[in-house]
Amino acid sequence: MDLGCSKLSRPIKTHNGEVDTLTLREPTAGAFVDNGEPFKVITKTNAEGEPSGIDIVYDNNRALLRFIVDMVVEKVDEIVLKGLTAADFMRLRGLATNIILVGIGPKDPIAPSVG
Repeated sequence: MDLGCSKLSRPIKTHNGEVDTLTLREPTAGAFVDNGEPFKVITKTNAEGEPSGIDIVYDNNRALLRFIVDMVVEKVDEIVLKGLTAADFMRLRGLATNIILVGIGPKDPIAPSVG
């Protein structure tokens, strides 16, 4: 299922011509096996010790870029994505993070799991 699009600040050249928008879909379990964890999710707590949100720690941009390669519908090589502007990468990183979190847990990542 395609979940999100990101308009690029400048087109990138691919084997199929220039692309100015990238569409991401939900990754598969294989992306975790092949690439490792793309980031860490740390639960924040309030003064009473109750969950109050999350922090995302991006400590493995190499794995995250490989996730994005796997998630891009338009099939763009990693070497091409490495040429993205920093701003475009940051937007794609945020979009990919949201898709990964929604795909692997409850819509509210700090909600307790059932079962």
